[in-house]
Amino acid sequence: MSTPGMAAPRGLLCMLLALSLMTTSACDDGPTSTGEHTRPLLDGPFVAVSHELSPESWERLRLGLGVTPETRGVEGNGTFYLALRKKELGQRWFMSAFLKQDTPADVFGGFVNTLGVRVVSFQVQNGKLYVFDVDDTKVRSELFKPDEVIEAWPIITDDAAFNRLPGSEDYILFDPAAGLDRFMGLDAGLTYGDGFEVEMAFARRFRKLDTGIAFEKLITGHALPYFADFDFPTRVTATLAVELKRYQEGAGFTTPPAPPLTHYFLNDPRIIPNSGLLTQEVPIKWNIRPGMKPITWVISDTLVKAQQDPRYRNYDIIGAVKRGVEQWNEAFGFQALSARVAQPNESLGDLDLNSIFFDPDPSYTTAFADFRANPNTGEILGANVYLPIRWLDAAVAAGEAEPMTAGTAVASRSKLGLSWNGMAPERLCELDVSEALAGPAETVSMFNGTLPPLTTKERVERTFTDVVMHEIGHTLGLRHNFKGSLTFPSSSVMEYTYLPEQAYRGGSVGPYDMSAIRYLYGLSSSLPEETFCTDDDLFLDVDCNRRDTTANPLELFYGPAYREQLRANLETGAPAPDDDDLNSVLQYVRSGRSSQEKLRAWNIATEGLLAPIPPETLAAFPGYGARADTQSRRILRRLYLDDVITRGYFFSADPRPNSLFTPVLLAQLRGNLLNVDGVRTRATRRTAIDILKKLQTYEAFTVLREARDIIGASLPGLSGQERLDAEDLVSRLNQATSPYFN
Repeated sequence: MSTPGMAAPRGLLCMLLALSLMTTSACDDGPTSTGEHTRPLLDGPFVAVSHELSPESWERLRLGLGVTPETRGVEGNGTFYLALRKKELGQRWFMSAFLKQDTPADVFGGFVNTLGVRVVSFQVQNGKLYVFDVDDTKVRSELFKPDEVIEAWPIITDDAAFNRLPGSEDYILFDPAAGLDRFMGLDAGLTYGDGFEVEMAFARRFRKLDTGIAFEKLITGHALPYFADFDFPTRVTATLAVELKRYQEGAGFTTPPAPPLTHYFLNDPRIIPNSGLLTQEVPIKWNIRPGMKPITWVISDTLVKAQQDPRYRNYDIIGAVKRGVEQWNEAFGFQALSARVAQPNESLGDLDLNSIFFDPDPSYTTAFADFRANPNTGEILGANVYLPIRWLDAAVAAGEAEPMTAGTAVASRSKLGLSWNGMAPERLCELDVSEALAGPAETVSMFNGTLPPLTTKERVERTFTDVVMHEIGHTLGLRHNFKGSLTFPSSSVMEYTYLPEQAYRGGSVGPYDMSAIRYLYGLSSSLPEETFCTDDDLFLDVDCNRRDTTANPLELFYGPAYREQLRANLETGAPAPDDDDLNSVLQYVRSGRSSQEKLRAWNIATEGLLAPIPPETLAAFPGYGARADTQSRRILRRLYLDDVITRGYFFSADPRPNSLFTPVLLAQLRGNLLNVDGVRTRATRRTAIDILKKLQTYEAFTVLREARDIIGASLPGLSGQERLDAEDLVSRLNQATSPYFN
């Protein structure tokens, strides 16, 4: 029986103990080592429970994973278990995964990647806590609802300290560091390839969130014997961030139906139950609406350090990135987005943050974006942007009108990526600075010299802002619009803008962007009316090009650049037009919008080359004839004979016959074959024979027969090398015509 004098101290002791337990449970930095075993308070759906490792186990982890007391996130020799409240079994949760790093960097690139979102639930069987994928997209009918196991964690039953805790019987204790962890390699096309077997895993950085938890896993493994080859590293280490948040859909969230043009990213097809496997796709978007709390973007503090670099001190690069985020508020008509620099206690890559990673390593050249969305509804839950310093350097070079080359940097898409338990990275865009550096000479833009003046500071900052705006636009749900450049300045920041003009697009969102955002987010019922094409159209529409400009790219952009180089080559011996410039013109010969445009492109490509070249031109420029012969052969081979890979990435088919272009082509093949101006070499004449044979038309057959007869008739009057060449041609012509049709 207690005395009155003892009541107050005992009550105070109980209050202090309760306060201690509550403080331990709410700690964001993970559970502490037990030492004297501070007892966690079993409250809430998930609880972290300290787990001490033996010195031998800790040393094995230290050697295998490189884990140190500074990196592991807990004191002593400990990691943690997780306890799941039993009444959560069968409930739905979001499981999100994020690959924070992977090594070796020369194989994987060492980049951050969202791996995706699953809707999951938990079940217990045979000593394991199973994680099931339970989203609605695969439900075929009320009868057939597929079950898919994606993870399994071992249940811990022999932890005496946990079992003594009040309420432990209401929880399931499991080890998050010991799951299936099915990692697979992905090739550049994001198809599954090599895999590796996890040897060791270490759980760290447990954090409580508003509606769930997050933690990290540091994992090391080796390539499986039947997958290991020279392309796949034998040792792999990765850091995986995992987030579990209670499933909920945004209040009032709706999406419009998928529009007829693919302005937006669409959610993966969802089976309509009881419909005979009909599917439905909806645009992916945030739950943005008037009166909402703005979505916050957090910028890595590496940008603050870069701001102090003398190379960038004259430019407000932090402000440029913030404007790249917040200028999208113009499209919404209210503050939907905000941006700030990361605080000291924030780790970018945590799934509860929307992160902009500024990478100060100049090795990589590609900016990219990704997002995480609810598979059921398409509602975006979070997003990230990767921004390499090479894009800042490109902005400075463009703003200061200084030349910049790609140097030794490599594109950020590495040979291999990693997937985890079937969740794979998917980048929305890969905006590579090396592509911006390619293209026609700056002098050819019809706007150069007439552009409104901008200061150097404005050009640098706006160019960098444009890159950020482009990637943020993707995270809002917009796809590329490669016809934005048909107006000036581009009607859309979702275009790959010609670098010298990029600053003129970085001042605000374009009219297309405004229309597309307002329709997607229910602020307008009208679809965008501005010209539009996207990645799917690059192989179909010759005006759907990246890094072009003007309303008529053939006549005002590609054509002038090519013409200038070709004229200088023919008249002075300057370098010939490079392959990109040549292919940019020839794509219109192959796939122009009309017969007239195809013929116009041919005339641009062959200007000054057509047989016969006037004698006065040959006399005025020494070496003109030889250079014209070389370029004529190059163009003819590029159109019909060169390997497809050299013809340009998007349009590589042979030109189809038409009433305007075909007669002109045949006339030139005849002129080259018969050497009507005396400058065509044996190699060029052979090329003409090969193309005429490939055409497989009566008209081409007629040209071959005529040439066979004319050259054959000339043999008696020839001697020496000239006769040998003619005999070779006659032999080739006989082979080409007997028989002609394949």
